This record gives sequence, structure tokens and C-alpha cells, in this order.
Amino acid sequence: MAKERERKTARILYVEQGRTAKDIAELLNVAEKTVSAWVNKYGWKPARTARITNKDNRVENIKQIIDGFAQIRLDLQNELNKLIKENGDKNEINNIRQELARIDSGVANWNKTLENIDKNSRISLSEYLYVMESIFDALRNFDTDLYVKTITFQEQHVNDISIKLG
Repeated sequence: MAKERERKTARILYVEQGRTAKDIAELLNVAEKTVSAWVNKYGWKPARTARITNKDNRVENIKQIIDGFAQIRLDLQNELNKLIKENGDKNEINNIRQELARIDSGVANWNKTLENIDKNSRISLSEYLYVMESIFDALRNFDTDLYVKTITFQEQHVNDISIKLG
């Protein structure tokens, strides 16, 4: 039973917190080999990858990139305005304008990527209902009493999702 508790804790540390097998082994006082075996046996690596690369994380990362571009662009625009106002070096002005155009192009590309992520991440109502039906069937097979207790929740959830995705 103790190993099961350690395994469950290890899963949380590995999948949800992104810890290494070595760190987990040290924290839980188990062999690193044991943690690696759990990772392979229970498919934790794909679960961790899916969690890291989920839509919300990818969108947030891209928004941070765009924010970085925006700050650089503002700084360059201010520098350009200053050079123009002071009749600065024409070559330097042209170089800044070219850099601004590259930044604008980069931002446009990242915005297009955001649109594609949204488009490709949408799930159809029929796909969602199929997955939920599988989960509810698994719950019924695992614990019939718990399944029965959740029927009201199941109906409400499916209704809410049908409105949202329908």
C-alpha cells in the first residue's frame, strides 16, 4: 500500500509539476529506477507532454512572445521618432524601419499561429460526448454506486457542453 501512495505522489510530481525522476526518487526515498519504471508502465511521459503542450499553455507562450515583440517595437519606434525629429543618420533610420517591418511580420505570423491553434483545438460536440460516454461507462464499471450518484451531474454537464459546443 505504501508503494501505491508513493506511486500516486510520484505521478503528481512528474506529470503535473514536471519534476525529474531523479528529484522524485530523492523526495520519496525510492530508487530512480522505480520511478522510471512507473513513468514507462503508466504512460506518464505522454500525459506530461500533453499537459505542457495544451492549448492554454501554447496560447500563453505565444502571447508572451508577442508582448516581447511589442516592447521591442515600441522602443525602436521611439528611437526612430527621435532620429527623425533630430534629422539623424538616414541609414540608421532605414535600418530601424526595416527592423520594425520584420517585427510587424513576426507578430502577424504569431497571430496567425494563434488563430490556427484555436481552429485546430476545437472539439466537436459528438467527439466530446463520445469521450464523456466512455468515461461514464468506465465509472459505472469501476463503481456502480458512485456512477449512480453522479447521474445528475452527468446530465447537467452534458447539457452545459451541448449548449457551449452545439
